[in-house]
Amino acid sequence: MIQQGQKAPDFALPGIERGEPDVYELFRAIEAGDAVLLWFFPATFLPTATAELAAIRDAGWHDADGLRVWGISMDSIYAASSYADQYDLPMALLGDGGSAADYYGVRHEEWEGHYGPPKRAVFLVGSDWDVAFAWATDDAFARSDPSPVADVASVLDEMFPNIETDVSVDYDAYFG
Repeated sequence: MIQQGQKAPDFALPGIERGEPDVYELFRAIEAGDAVLLWFFPATFLPTATAELAAIRDAGWHDADGLRVWGISMDSIYAASSYADQYDLPMALLGDGGSAADYYGVRHEEWEGHYGPPKRAVFLVGSDWDVAFAWATDDAFARSDPSPVADVASVLDEMFPNIETDVSVDYDAYFG
């Protein structure tokens, strides 16, 4: 797995944001001077990832100047669009057939009968290509305590002093 302090690998993936499909190329965000929060998860509608992305939505990180938030799962942009609509997720959701997850060292060989999806993992890539934060778990359903949202918030607070970092994840709200 890519570690904090290492250079982030570049990638390009199809994605959708606010109903608009596009190709998301990491180098373009970095060239624009933005940091990128990469939120990997195996599949859309995963309760843990949904709770975490909802906390990010509620904190407004997707609207912070100089920060882009990209959720990355194995699903198509069509599934991602439905997921974003159902949970009011305004950040970009990208579809990864395994390449980006492989580059970052967070690709499952097999997960619940699916081959090559991303693990639950988080990377904060600075505008200098350095990984400022790295976190991963093999258990897609683990209700992490502290949550990766809370963990990355302290790093974001240093990079973006005006960002909301008093965040909590309500995992119970998304488990049936």
